[in-house]
Amino acid sequence: MHEQSEKDFQIHIAGPPYVVELIRRSLAHDFWYFSVTAVILFGVTMAAMFRSVRVFLGMLATCTSAVLLTLLLESVFGKKIGILTVNLGTIIFVVALSHLIYMTFNWQTVADRRHRLGKKSPSLAADARRMTFPASFWSMVCASLGFGSLLIVQAKPLRELGFGGVLGSVVAFICAYVMYPPFLRWAVPRQSKLIEQELPPAFWSRRYTLLSLGVIVISVGLGFGLTKVNTDPSLLDYFKPRSELRNGLEYIDLSGGSNPLTLVVSSADGSPLNSDAAYEKMWRLQGALENYRDVGTVISLPTLLAEGDRVPFSFLISYEKMMELMEQPKYARVAKNFVTKDRKHAMFLLRMVEDRRDKDRANVVEDIRAICRKYGFKAELVGGIYYLQGRLAKLVSSSLVTGLFWLNLLFIIIAWIVARTVRGALAMIASLMLVPFCMLGGIGWLHIPMDVISSPATNVCIGIAIDSMIHLVFGVRRAEADGTKGWAAWVAAREQQWRGIVYSDVIIAAGFAIFVLSDFPPTQRFGLVVLAGCIIDILANLFVLPLLGGAQWKKKY
Repeated sequence: MHEQSEKDFQIHIAGPPYVVELIRRSLAHDFWYFSVTAVILFGVTMAAMFRSVRVFLGMLATCTSAVLLTLLLESVFGKKIGILTVNLGTIIFVVALSHLIYMTFNWQTVADRRHRLGKKSPSLAADARRMTFPASFWSMVCASLGFGSLLIVQAKPLRELGFGGVLGSVVAFICAYVMYPPFLRWAVPRQSKLIEQELPPAFWSRRYTLLSLGVIVISVGLGFGLTKVNTDPSLLDYFKPRSELRNGLEYIDLSGGSNPLTLVVSSADGSPLNSDAAYEKMWRLQGALENYRDVGTVISLPTLLAEGDRVPFSFLISYEKMMELMEQPKYARVAKNFVTKDRKHAMFLLRMVEDRRDKDRANVVEDIRAICRKYGFKAELVGGIYYLQGRLAKLVSSSLVTGLFWLNLLFIIIAWIVARTVRGALAMIASLMLVPFCMLGGIGWLHIPMDVISSPATNVCIGIAIDSMIHLVFGVRRAEADGTKGWAAWVAAREQQWRGIVYSDVIIAAGFAIFVLSDFPPTQRFGLVVLAGCIIDILANLFVLPLLGGAQWKKKY
C-alpha cells in the first residue's frame, strides 16, 4: 500500500487479513512494551513504599518468576498467546504482588508490635508468613474460581484466559510462599513516610453510615445500566480514531461496507435457480438486501448474469448455458463461487456497514433471514466475519452472566467458611456485588463498548475485591481471638489491614493504568475498567463491608 500510494492517489485497505495482522502487531507491542513498563512502575512504587532494596529484589524476583513459570507451563500445555492471554503476564504479576504486599505489611506490623513491647525476634518472616497464609490461601482459591468460572463458558478466548488464570493463580501463590520469605528474613524492617502514615484512632472507629449508604445507592443506580451493556460493538470501535487502519475502514465502510457476510440461499419450493423465473426472484431479493439499512454492496449470481446479459446477442443464450460458460477457466470459473453444480443453492456476498448499525449483529442476521423468506428463499447457510463477531458477542454476553453467577455461587460457600457467621457472609456477598454493579452498570450508562478483550476486567476486579475482603475478615477473626468483640474487632482489623488494602489496590490500579497509553482501544478499556474497579474495591471493603458486617445498629456515633 505504501509503495503504490502517491500524493494524488491514496490506497485504502480493509478486510480480515489486514485487520488481523494489525491487531497482532498491536497486541505484540502491548505485550512487551506495557508489560515491561508495568513491572518498572510496580518496582518503583514498591521501592518508595518499603525503602528496602532487599524487599524490592524479593518482590521483583518472585513476581517475575511467577509470570515466566506460568508462561512456560502454558507453552508446555500447548497454549498460545491470544487476544486475551496477551495480558496474562501482567495479571499474574499483580496476583503474586498482592500476596507479597499483605505479607510485607504484616511483617512490618509484627515488627512494630514487638518493637513497642521491647522484644526482638529472629522469626519475623515466619510469623508474617503464618499470619498471612490462611487469607492468601483462600484468596488464591477465590482467584482460581474466578478464572475457573470462565472455563465453562462457550467463548474460546475466555476459556483460554480462564485456564491461564487458574494456572497462574496457583503458581503465584506457590512462588509467593516459597521464594519470598527468605528475602524477608534477609531484609530489615524500615519505616518509610508511606508506611509511617497513621490515621487518627477515631477515623476507623466511625461507621461512616452516610458514605456507605451513598456507595450502595449509587451502585444500585448504576446497576440498572446492566441492560445497556453493549457486548457487540462496531468493528470501528476496535481501533483508534484517525489511525491508519481506522481511516481505511471508515472510508471503505462508507463506500459499500467493510465487514463481509456470506449468505447461501435456496428456493423455498426447492426449484432450481437457472430459470428466468428464478432469476427475477433473485433480483428482487438482491434489491431488498441492498435496501436494508445495514447492508452496503451485494454481489450475487443475478449480478453475474446481468453482466452476461450485456454481451451482444446474449438473449440467444439461456441462463443455464451462461452459467456453464462462466464456469470455464477463461472466466476464472467465477460462477462456481456463486452457484452449486445442481443449481439448487446460490451465494450472496454482502458487505455490511458498521458505522450506522444500531442493532446487534445477531438481530441483523435474523432480519436478513426474514427478508429471504419474504421473497421466496430459505437462508441455508450464514457465515463470514460479521456473523462470527455476532456469535462471539452473544457468547461474551452469556459468559459474563454465567461466569459471574457461578463465581458468586461459589463465593457464598467460601464467604461462610471465612466469616463463620451468617451476617459476616451476607455482608461479604453484598459488598462484593457492588463491584459488578458499579463496573458493568457504569459501562452501560456511559455506552462504553464491552468487547471480548475488555470483558475479563470484571473478573480481575472481583478477584482483587475478594482478596481484600478475605484479608480484612481474617483480621477481624484475629482480633476476636485476642478478646476483642463486635464492632471493636472490625475497627482493629481496619487499623491493621487498611494499608495493605489501599496500597495494593493503588499499585494494581497504577499498573493497569499503563494500558491507557496503548494504541489498541480494547486494551485501553481493559485498563480503565480495572482502574475504576480498584476504587470501588477500596470503598466496598473499608466502609461498606464493616458497616454491614459489624456495626451495632442500636448505638449512635
